[in-house]
Amino acid sequence: MENPLENKAIAFVGAGRFFLRVFDLLMQPYFRKKGIRIRCVVDVDPNAVGLALARRFDIPVLSRYEDIFSDGETDVLIELTQDPALANEIRSTKPERLQLIDHFEAMRLWDRLRILQARDAFIEAVSRDGCLVTSGIHQAFQRFSNEVDAIVSERCAYSHDIESELIAHQQKISQIIAGSTIPTFVIDQDHVVTHWNKAMERLTGYGEAEMVGTKRQWEPFWEHPRPSMADVILDQIDRDEVERLYGGKWRPSALIDGAYEAEVFFPKLGSGGKWCFFTAAPIRAADGRYIGAIETLWDTTEQKKAEEEREAHTRELSVLCTVYSELSAAEPIQNRVQRSIELVREFLGVHCIGLFLDDPLQGFIPKYLALSDDNPCAKPLLEDWKKVLQKAVETSTVRTLSVVNDLALENTPSPEQTSLKTIRFIPISTKAHKTMGAMVIGETNQRLWTAREQNILELIGNRIGVAIENVELQEQLLESEEKYRSLFNNDPHPIFLLDAVEYRIRDINHRVTEVYGYTLDEIVGKPFADLGDETERDVMERIEELEANRSLLLSKNRHFRKDGRPFFVNINVRRAGDLHEDILIVTTTDITEVVEKETQLIQAGKMATLGLMAAGIAHEINQPLNVIQVCADFLLKMVGKKAILPEEEMASIANDIGRNVQRAADIIRHMRDFSRQAEAVKTKISINDPIRDVLKVLGHQIKAHEVELFVSLDDDLPQILASHNRLEQVFINLVTNAVDAMDEKRARPDCGKYHKRLEVITRMEKGMVCARITDNGIGMPTEVQKRIFEPFFTTKSVGKGTGLGVSISYGIVKDYDGILEVDSEPGQGTSFVVRFPPAEKRHAPHSPDR
Repeated sequence: MENPLENKAIAFVGAGRFFLRVFDLLMQPYFRKKGIRIRCVVDVDPNAVGLALARRFDIPVLSRYEDIFSDGETDVLIELTQDPALANEIRSTKPERLQLIDHFEAMRLWDRLRILQARDAFIEAVSRDGCLVTSGIHQAFQRFSNEVDAIVSERCAYSHDIESELIAHQQKISQIIAGSTIPTFVIDQDHVVTHWNKAMERLTGYGEAEMVGTKRQWEPFWEHPRPSMADVILDQIDRDEVERLYGGKWRPSALIDGAYEAEVFFPKLGSGGKWCFFTAAPIRAADGRYIGAIETLWDTTEQKKAEEEREAHTRELSVLCTVYSELSAAEPIQNRVQRSIELVREFLGVHCIGLFLDDPLQGFIPKYLALSDDNPCAKPLLEDWKKVLQKAVETSTVRTLSVVNDLALENTPSPEQTSLKTIRFIPISTKAHKTMGAMVIGETNQRLWTAREQNILELIGNRIGVAIENVELQEQLLESEEKYRSLFNNDPHPIFLLDAVEYRIRDINHRVTEVYGYTLDEIVGKPFADLGDETERDVMERIEELEANRSLLLSKNRHFRKDGRPFFVNINVRRAGDLHEDILIVTTTDITEVVEKETQLIQAGKMATLGLMAAGIAHEINQPLNVIQVCADFLLKMVGKKAILPEEEMASIANDIGRNVQRAADIIRHMRDFSRQAEAVKTKISINDPIRDVLKVLGHQIKAHEVELFVSLDDDLPQILASHNRLEQVFINLVTNAVDAMDEKRARPDCGKYHKRLEVITRMEKGMVCARITDNGIGMPTEVQKRIFEPFFTTKSVGKGTGLGVSISYGIVKDYDGILEVDSEPGQGTSFVVRFPPAEKRHAPHSPDR
């Protein structure tokens, strides 16, 4: 076993208590003979105990271990600081030639040196007593000392491992505490602060350096020394003493055995103090002894403020809701307002509140008062403040006036006459922000109001104003409702109110009951379409397309009374609404008498038309009669000759007679149908069908007038909603007028060579089913075209026309939502165009807002 320091120059880093023991050992004669030289001693603490000893022996003293690296004469550096981090730092920065013995190895070295010293001293003592020390004995002692050194080394290595683990564990805990965002400090069993993390520094303003190693853990929180909660835990103070220290703000922890927690306001923390919630828990040894305590703190100031703010907000919200509820109650407004200002007085804790409303004749007058029980004399005094109200409410904001200062020059009660010190004026406004009065609040102190209180009072003032205004508006509304209901019920026409979604009836006026026979209960909820004809369901389709604030007129619709009797109405629909919902206002006008008159007029026109067509009809009937006559004459001759006709010839004659009888019957039936009075109903028809029937009836007349007829009918046209019978009348009128116009042109002396031509064309144009009747007759000037649709207007000579044909045609076309247009040029001809919307998609033009 060798001495690792023999003939070596050594330096020490760390001059604590262990250094004193090592230094004392090396300064003994045994080791001085071994050539061990102490070059220097290093410690950052100038007051370290070992430095004074080194100076006494004239050994250099340094404050930086790095200075050892550059001298080139030191062989061994012994680190005795017990700081593993420093040992690692030296190990990583030292020159390679320099041997490092850290504080763990130094402990083993200490034992080895003492073993060497004891061994050599024993051998020397035995030799000095005259005993012969043989080589065997010397070797035995050498082996014994080596075994002892091995045992000591093994023990030191084991201790080194345990201590390393302990230090690593302590470092880990220290790092966790230091890196924690929760303010934390730790004290040992002597109440000395061992840890004070960064979060604690930020919370308290006290740094780690000034707190660790002291017992001043109370100082950041209190003005005078007193136990912290960690001290309470460590000393296991009884609960009565804890109660004395923390009052009712502490409690045992529900999570940690033996721990206490509390929430306390610390006046020294920050500017103005802070609320903190803190927990202190014991640190126990393996045997359960308390060897320290840890305390964590949580700054709850903002939470406390938020909680107080929430409580204040809840209280304010409760007052607002209660006041709003009172003002919305189904009671007289006087009761509602009186209770509301009493609630406000209790909420503010003021002596009196008065509500002044602006009267057009008397100015501001007190309407409502709320007084405290201990200030009954405030009422007459409060009423006197109305003299300054006008000035106070000019800005329409909360205004505070001091009785002593601001109102000293006003004609108001003197301070000696009243206990009130402050008067506040809160404007009472309408929805349009027009000031209608003020809430006057009298106080016996001059405290400052928060912005929140002022905002609440403004809200309450506005709500009171709105409540009073609503009462006035409700009274006006009731008057308006009565007026509206009177006008509604006394209107001479039936009026329906429909919802704009399902078009069900929601309300009716009295006239509906008189005309339709339904009571209000019977008809409310009934679809409006159920009042009409099944064939007129397109009415609802057109209503669906109606835009807001627009009107729609639906002419000649058939409705049914409750008993099933039909009658004709014009329907006027207007879509109206408000912020809540859209409604339809439907007015119906009974036009049954008008329709009957029109029907009679149309019937008269038909009769006149039949008179004009008499020759053509006679010709059409004569043709099949002539065929029948010829066949009859032929058969009589054959009978006279007693001739037998072949079966085929007899069948042919019979077929000819049958066909012509059917032809004559069809003509007569068609004339009968045409002459019959047609009802104003709509069915789906093809526009080509009435045109073909008209051309069949008027075919002979057209030929007789030497008119070339050109017909082009589109068989793929969609159907329209109209009456076949009435459309026949329209086309008969248009065709006969065209023939007359061409005859008139030929009758002119300057006509010259002239070839009459009539065109009848049907086709789709811009989504409409169109029929165009064009002639090359005399034409019409512009002034005639403007009046052509007027009743009784005619350009024909007396006795040749009534002036009703085109007018009646115009009315018929309009009844079926069609359009009748004319385009004419004098001397060139005229074109009449009839346009109808398809039955499947009808778009009637809406009348503009009127």
